[in-house]
Amino acid sequence: MKKITLLLVFTFLFNGLHHSYAYNDNDPIKKLLTDYVNKMNALNKGTNKEDVLELFDEKYRGNTVYVNLSGTLVRKDYSKKDISSQLDDIIDDNNYKFKLILDKVVFQTQKERAGIISAVISFESYIDKKLAEKGTMLMDVVALRTNGDWKIVQNNMVRVSEAKDIGECVCYVYEKGSTKFVTEVYFPSGLEYSQEFDAFQVTTKGDKRIIKTDSNEFYWDRSTGQIKFKGGAIGRGANARKAIEIVLKDLYKDSCVNIVFN
Repeated sequence: MKKITLLLVFTFLFNGLHHSYAYNDNDPIKKLLTDYVNKMNALNKGTNKEDVLELFDEKYRGNTVYVNLSGTLVRKDYSKKDISSQLDDIIDDNNYKFKLILDKVVFQTQKERAGIISAVISFESYIDKKLAEKGTMLMDVVALRTNGDWKIVQNNMVRVSEAKDIGECVCYVYEKGSTKFVTEVYFPSGLEYSQEFDAFQVTTKGDKRIIKTDSNEFYWDRSTGQIKFKGGAIGRGANARKAIEIVLKDLYKDSCVNIVFN
């Protein structure tokens, strides 16, 4: 979720701001944000990573407080180096899409050498055309004039997730020896996290080793550790616990970008 979390810090900087709020020579912070939006929108269409990075001061710092669906708080800090890494992720990933709606600008002040703007933003992001996250952000952006150029130097954001159909999942694995397992998976489902229990048994059928669930059978090769489902390989497991983890990742691939196993 690294990409999804950090991308929301900057990629959702007031898309469409230039449509609703005009700027002039005495309003450079709005122009800076508009330039950022235009360059992000043109990324992979003539604009490169450096065109975006030049909008950020070398001493840039950002921080985010993220409230997820369960109400848990996640705090993160970011630098310009982190932005560079995330731009690489965006460029390399054609399956990730995003959009946002600027609900309103709640505060703005413009000084000779500094400007601040705050806004409420609704956002949506998608992975493989599936809703990855939907929610609201309150953003405070600070810009400074250095050597005649305006740069984004600080961004403080509170982000509240309101719906998810795909994202981070958590799984608890309960073992009985090396042949029987019960798992408890928590996965995003609309406005809340859903919970499912699954039972697995490692058994044999003739000369084949099988991992059985209530409705599926996964073939686990004894010599290579390769696991196959419906003729296709889904991974390798050196032991039964690792094999079960691989099977779970396949079973929940439509809901989980990643599964954290406990």
